[in-house]
This record gives sequence, C-alpha cells and structure tokens, in this order.
Amino acid sequence: MENELKKYSLAGFRVLEYNALESTNTTAAALPREELRDKTVVLTYRQAAGRGQGSNTWESEPGKNISVSIVFCPRACEASRQFAVSMVIALGCRDFIRKFTEDCTVKWPNDIYVGECKIAGILIEHCISGNRIASSVCGIGLNVNQKQFCSDAPNPVSLLQLTGKELNIQQALEMLLACIDKWYGRIEDYACLEKEYRESMYRREGVYKWEDERGRFRASIAGVDEYGRLVLKDITGKDRVYGFKEVKFC
Repeated sequence: MENELKKYSLAGFRVLEYNALESTNTTAAALPREELRDKTVVLTYRQAAGRGQGSNTWESEPGKNISVSIVFCPRACEASRQFAVSMVIALGCRDFIRKFTEDCTVKWPNDIYVGECKIAGILIEHCISGNRIASSVCGIGLNVNQKQFCSDAPNPVSLLQLTGKELNIQQALEMLLACIDKWYGRIEDYACLEKEYRESMYRREGVYKWEDERGRFRASIAGVDEYGRLVLKDITGKDRVYGFKEVKFC
C-alpha cells in the first residue's frame, strides 16, 4: 500500500501524515523510539483496516473522516490511573463535536454518541514501564463528511448528516487536537477529569435495563471508579462494578 509520509506541526502536535495505511494505531505502535514522542499524531486519509475494540473494525470512507492515532507519553501518570488518558481523549472529542451539535455524550468506556447514534470510536493501547505509563497510542475514528455507511454497524452518524454542512478535514483535525490538548494539560488532575467524564456519560440519568453474565437487571449509572471500571447502582441499592465487555445495555 502506498505509504508517502509528510511531517508538520498542527495545534502544538507533531503530525506524521501518510497517504494510506492499514491502521494508524498499528503504525503508531511500531514507530521507532526516536519517533515515539509525546504529542505525535499519525494521520491518514485512507485507512484500509481501521481497528475498533476487540475484533471490531471501523468503517471510514477515504478522505471523508478523521482517522488518527495520537501518541502521548504521560510519564507522570501512574499506571493504575491509565483511564485518565481515555477521559482526556473522550472529553476532547466531546468538546469538538459540541461545537457543531448538542446532545453529545460518552458511552462508557470510550464511544462518542450524539443522541442514540455513534459518531466516534476510540481505541487506546498503553505501554507500561514499572508503575508509570511510558506511552499511550490513542486511535480515534470520527465521522465527519461521510454521507452513507455500508457496514453492519447498528447506529453510525456523521457531522455532515447531523448538520448538512461539509467540513474541511484539516481544519476539523486542528480543532479536535486543540480540544484534546486542553484536557491533556489536566491529565494529573484525575478528580477533575472524572467529574467531567461522569457528567458527560451516555444515559447518565435514569434507570435502564442491563445484562451481565448472571442475567438481566435494572440499574442507574453511578460513575466510574479509579480504574475506569463502570459503577452501576441497581434498584436494590447495591453497587455493581464492571470492566470492559462485562456488562451491556439490553
């Protein structure tokens, strides 16, 4: 696959722009040590095998959306609080999307929704050194100008579909990076991030039906714990704590 590389700065980030890639996360994770610097962005406009959580893939029409991976090296951040990185990215994406449309929330752990539709997905992979985070590769797929979606994803939406207006992708990326950088500057203030994240959570109010390995139950969202696990309060008043893929909405 064609792999032309351009290097430049944008919104305080160092950008490595490739014409085409299989996956920005895979490329970012394989960067040589001298290229693996804090606030490095791997960008492409044609991603053949964008990755989602687990075995999921990410659909993105070439040239229409934002497909990037951001490398952070938050060495002051303890490994036990690595969810701070997820909150930084999620809140930055939320702030960017709210410039164009309301009702943007974060579906735990890191899907970005507008109403009941998914507008962005995030995949974060950490490299831990001792009790600290050596580096985090933060993949973001954000639907900007795509008109139609052909995959079997149940509920995708783009900013174009929501607003009827097409955006310049480079300008949109610059705005997104600025929004993320604002929260990255607060990465050591875990309490601030957690409060903002909790207030932005999808279906943060009300009682809903859930399902775990033991069956179905009804509960409300209480927030996230210090490890980024979802905390639910069921209708009996009992707290239930879940890691990724351990519980889902019914």
